[in-house]
Amino acid sequence: MRTVDLSLPIAAGMPVYPGDPEVGIDTALTIDRDGVAVARLDMGSHTGTHLDAPAHSIPGGRTVDEIPLDMLWGEAAILQASVAAGVSISCDDIAGGVPAQLPTIVCIATGWDRHFGSSLVEAHPSLSMELVHKLWDRGARVLGVDMLSPDRTAGTNSLSMDVHQHWLGGDGVIVENLTGLTTLPGSVEISLLPLKIRAIDGSPVRAVARFAEGSEAA
Repeated sequence: MRTVDLSLPIAAGMPVYPGDPEVGIDTALTIDRDGVAVARLDMGSHTGTHLDAPAHSIPGGRTVDEIPLDMLWGEAAILQASVAAGVSISCDDIAGGVPAQLPTIVCIATGWDRHFGSSLVEAHPSLSMELVHKLWDRGARVLGVDMLSPDRTAGTNSLSMDVHQHWLGGDGVIVENLTGLTTLPGSVEISLLPLKIRAIDGSPVRAVARFAEGSEAA
C-alpha cells in the first residue's frame, strides 16, 4: 500500500483566506532555559488544510467535535477536473463524468494547490451548484477541494457562499486546501481527522490517502 500526505505544512506567515487570522508560531519555552521546548501557536480554525463543520456557516450547526469519525475516514472518490482560473466547474468538466453512485467522501482534483502561496491562489475555480447538487444526490456528504474554497474567492462578497450554505446546511462537511489530489487514482482510502476541540467551527486536519501500489491516477 502507498500512503500520500494531502496536507499543506502550517508555517508562520502562510497564506490564509482573506480576513482570516494570520498564522504565528513563536517560542514559548526552550530546552536551554526551561528544560523543554514548547511553541506557542496563533492561528485561525481554518488554517491550511482544514475541515469546515456545519457550524462554520450554519447557525446552530454541528461543531467539529460532534462529527462522527467514520464520516471522515474511509473510501473516497477522486474526481479530476482540469479547468482555468475563475471557472465554475460543471458536471461536464469532470473527467469521465460523475459516477452514478458516490461514497460519503468525494474530492475534486483541480491542481490549483500548485498556486498556494502565489498571486493566483484567490483566483481558483469554484464548483457550480449543478455539480454540487449532483454530488450530494449521488451520496457524497464530505466534499474535499484542493483550493481555498469550493465557492469563489477573488472579487466576490464573502457572504456569497452558496456551496457552503447547501453542503453545510445539509449537515455535510467541507475540507479545503488539500494538496496532491491530481496524483491519486480514482478510488482511495482517506483520513481527514481534525483536532478534537470542543464546540468549534473548523479545524486543521492531517489529510492522508492510501491506495494499492501500481494504481494509476484517475
